[in-house]
Amino acid sequence: MIMPQDGKTFKTAVPTDIEGLAAQFSELREDLAKLSHSVASMTDRRGRQMGSDISDGISEAFHYAERKGKSAEAEVEKTVASHPFLALALAAGVGLLIGAMTQR
Repeated sequence: MIMPQDGKTFKTAVPTDIEGLAAQFSELREDLAKLSHSVASMTDRRGRQMGSDISDGISEAFHYAERKGKSAEAEVEKTVASHPFLALALAAGVGLLIGAMTQR
């Protein structure tokens, strides 16, 4: 306690400052917990959105490849149908080439 010249007694400022600091630290801990929760939920939402975007992209790429494969298959069938002897000669040539490569 501090005793000034007029005879009145005052409490020292030290306990008040410690109590104030303790209250501020408690409030700071609460704020950090709220901030941590907000960051976690934002990260969770963004992660889910990225996963959804990646899944959609893969699905779209799969469908694109499927369409292109069917288109190429139709084109090959059309070409073979219009030039059957050329297709037969190419198939025989590829067969001979593969046979020659496997004998080594």
